[in-house]
Amino acid sequence: MTLRPLPVPAGAEAYLAFDKEAGQAAHGPRSLLAEAREALGDDLHLVHRLDRITSGLLLLARGEEALRAAHAAWPTRVTKSYLALARGVPETAEGVIDLPLLEHRTGKPWLLGRAVRAAYGPDRAARLLRGEGLSGIPPLPPPARCAAHPAGRPALTRWRLLERRGDDALLELTPETGRMHQLRVHLAAIGHALRNDPLYDPACDPSGPPPLLRAVRIVWAGPPGDPDGAFTFEAPASEMIPA
Repeated sequence: MTLRPLPVPAGAEAYLAFDKEAGQAAHGPRSLLAEAREALGDDLHLVHRLDRITSGLLLLARGEEALRAAHAAWPTRVTKSYLALARGVPETAEGVIDLPLLEHRTGKPWLLGRAVRAAYGPDRAARLLRGEGLSGIPPLPPPARCAAHPAGRPALTRWRLLERRGDDALLELTPETGRMHQLRVHLAAIGHALRNDPLYDPACDPSGPPPLLRAVRIVWAGPPGDPDGAFTFEAPASEMIPA
């Protein structure tokens, strides 16, 4: 794959912005990060991550100091916006999805066990982790998956209907937390799954078009050197516009 650089605002030269292709990994072998380091130097670091199926805006930091500054701002001063083609059209023009998410990270499986034990105690947690069903408790997500679940961490996504696309809807999504697969799981939980999402769309058609989820904007309020201003990074929404 080829790096697709995006412009960065004045004052944000400690960061690089790229338009990640759908299907490309953000990190790991043959990822965007690996390609950027090979082309531009080893001292580049991911500021955040995007799922493999997600295209669009991905930020890299030049050096550890820039990375620390971004991570310090991320929880409270950074707003991210995505576009998604969702199955079906919501009945309202906008809404908030406020559902806790339980993540089953294959690289950190102990996090799932810790969350389940904290929610249900050691005995019931052991049974749930063995795959037993318990009355009144939803099943745990399988490895590399996430689920809306009472034992999960708080997660909130704001959404807005932009336009109808036949039987589907183009939505703008603004997550206020950063959980694994958050946007995809939240959409599925309200009955409007990302169309053809291979993990969370129950009506996924493997022979159909790929899912469309695109990161289009990051606004960083009060960045270093400009406490009263903002850095705005953007990627074109071209993949979401019909031919």
